[in-house]
Amino acid sequence: MSGEYPMYPNKLNSPYLDRFSAAAAQRYEALGIERDDPDRPVKIAVLNSEAFGAPVVLFCYLDRTMGPGQWGDAGMYLQTVMLLLRAEGLHSCPQVMWTMYRETVSRTVKADDELVLFCGISVGFEREGVPRLRTGRADMTETVSFIGV
Repeated sequence: MSGEYPMYPNKLNSPYLDRFSAAAAQRYEALGIERDDPDRPVKIAVLNSEAFGAPVVLFCYLDRTMGPGQWGDAGMYLQTVMLLLRAEGLHSCPQVMWTMYRETVSRTVKADDELVLFCGISVGFEREGVPRLRTGRADMTETVSFIGV
């Protein structure tokens, strides 16, 4: 099964691979899925396909003729949507994995073939009593360069 586009580069180098691995380990451990669990891939797929229990999934499509600039615009637009949802007391989770089910999703939402499924965003209220997950972040000095300061 393959998605509309590669979710990750073929060769993800350090420090990105290290950060990705650490965040994934934290995320799935918080969900009760241990790294050495032989059923880990299936459990992760089930959680994702059930939108982590969210009652709503928004799907974002782009015209297939759009390039990297418009894909970046779409990401910024979706971040704004997610911030607006938060302002209304809702939580959301962007999920690129929906692109692996692009044919089923497109049939369901009746999307034209000229559109590419960019991602889905699960939306719902925070589940009470579930510990909040905060994955580690790279220090700002590793990711931002200030010029003239």
